Amino acid sequence: MLAGEYVLGVLEADGANEVAAALPTNAELRRGVAFWEERLNPLSSLASPAEPPPGTWPKIEARIKETAPKPSAQGFWDNVVLWRRAAAGFAAAAAALALWIAAAPVTGPSLVAVLRPPQQDQPSWVATAGRDGLMLRLIGATAPPSDRAFELWAIAPGSTRPRSLGVIPANGEMKISPLPADLRDGATLAISVEPMGGSPTQQPTGPVVFTGSVKAA
Repeated sequence: MLAGEYVLGVLEADGANEVAAALPTNAELRRGVAFWEERLNPLSSLASPAEPPPGTWPKIEARIKETAPKPSAQGFWDNVVLWRRAAAGFAAAAAALALWIAAAPVTGPSLVAVLRPPQQDQPSWVATAGRDGLMLRLIGATAPPSDRAFELWAIAPGSTRPRSLGVIPANGEMKISPLPADLRDGATLAISVEPMGGSPTQQPTGPVVFTGSVKAA
């Protein structure tokens, strides 16, 4: 739960600093943080950006002013202890919501993969797959060399031979439909650096710079 609150960013500054300081020497805490990062960070990329309707914020401000109680000498709004308890309650509620999100059945994509550089924990790509096919999105800041391109590969469970899924567009988004047969629970997705038009051998010729396991959502 502490790792989940840390990843959500709902800990107070002192608590967050203590967790950050403990991460280099606490393997269990690092596993907990990695667990929540893998499950929560990709969720943001699944939602399309949207602007709120005009006038939304003024309406919220107006409702707050209408319902806020008048301040008193030592009322709720002036009580530091109560505010701290309320903040702790909000943090617990947010962490519980995160747990529900991670455990609830997913009605959209049926497969998810988070791709990272080898030997690193920082997610760089997220892939979601379902009835409509595969969607790959860049969530980090990375690009191939100017005279090269990224190519996506799928390795079926139990196989050692990659299958090319195509060259990734320069904008970092790739859609494939229908869903490739190799792409199922337990498969591996990999991205290699190739010539601009893709590998000339139908197998990776450049370094593999990102990999991720495909899992049932």
